[in-house]
Amino acid sequence: AETLVQRIAADPGDLDARLKLAQRHVAENQYEPALEQLLEIIRRDRKFNDDAGRKTMLSVLNLLGGQGELVSKYRRLMASALN
Repeated sequence: AETLVQRIAADPGDLDARLKLAQRHVAENQYEPALEQLLEIIRRDRKFNDDAGRKTMLSVLNLLGGQGELVSKYRRLMASALN
């Protein structure tokens, strides 16, 4: 994870590193940092890796049960980023 953080620090537009870091966070049950990375991918390049940011974000929100404060917050942020 540290290598991915360094890659992002060196190049904030490294969306591949952001996606991998988000996947690491999900594997470690750190959902909010994962959602932040995925949201940034959507903001920077909606079409990146066949819309991986949005698709992965929806998967994480479903994993969280599709409800609750965190889910509501990131659904709103995603909707805003997609407009």
